[in-house]
Amino acid sequence: MITLFFSVLLLVSFFSMGVYSFFYEKLDIIFLLILTISVLILINLTWYSSLISILFLIMPIVFFKRLTYLQLTYFCMFGSILMAYFLLQYFLIYDVPFMFAIVILSVLLMCVLAIMGIFEDDLKKYLIYSNAIQLIFVLLDLGVAKLSQKITTLGTIQIFNYTIAGLLFFITLGILSRDNRAKKISNLGGSYYDDKSNGDFAIISAISLAGLPGLNIFVSEWFLFKTAFIINPIITVFGIFVALLLFIMYFKVVNLLLVGKIGNERKPMKLLTYMNAFFAFLCLIFGLIPQTQLYILNMVLG
Repeated sequence: MITLFFSVLLLVSFFSMGVYSFFYEKLDIIFLLILTISVLILINLTWYSSLISILFLIMPIVFFKRLTYLQLTYFCMFGSILMAYFLLQYFLIYDVPFMFAIVILSVLLMCVLAIMGIFEDDLKKYLIYSNAIQLIFVLLDLGVAKLSQKITTLGTIQIFNYTIAGLLFFITLGILSRDNRAKKISNLGGSYYDDKSNGDFAIISAISLAGLPGLNIFVSEWFLFKTAFIINPIITVFGIFVALLLFIMYFKVVNLLLVGKIGNERKPMKLLTYMNAFFAFLCLIFGLIPQTQLYILNMVLG
């Protein structure tokens, strides 16, 4: 069931990127389809999937200037989902030494990346930092889950929520930056008013990734830090500091979207907007009624 769960996350990611590709980057869809089929065939081979995930995560870092926006999104999201799948399988099977040290180092690394994200103006680099932080959250969840013996739920809830909010963040910023031909975050100023619907969805995804109450990722972080406090309060203290940094990092985008020169409002692509509305709805419903996502995870994962 775990393999099926992650396969569904991959398919949801591919479908949403396919819709984006249809309107903006049609030439990428065949390339992404071939990669996705290959990944789904190899996902049962855990070690191969780990190698693919590492390759996918390295690609945006090394070739971010050459990759199209959609390709960068694909490698970030698929790399994160595959790495989460591998880490979960590894943590379920093996005893991991120095677990507490790994947890502390994960929190410290997130602090560093969040600070870098706060001062980063290049849109692609910013998204790479954001993706790395959310993936480290998965590792942190797994570390705390291993220490608390609650690995199934804690080990999957973060990647489940990140798939929803992360896809929404990538796609909505892709729409807004495409309309403004913006490669810098600072050039997104006022772009909310060019496409208010997708601007709203971009804001929802950003504050979800920031971990604000009422949205889906807050639920992941709540369970994480509540469990971590039982193990060692210092983890939760550092975690709260990370949450403050992430609020600044993501609110920077929200602020820029809302403040700046107001251009002419564009007619949104209906199918893409409806899809983003659905993801935004999930961010809200899973945040306001957290029992829904816990029910789904318990039902799927037993």
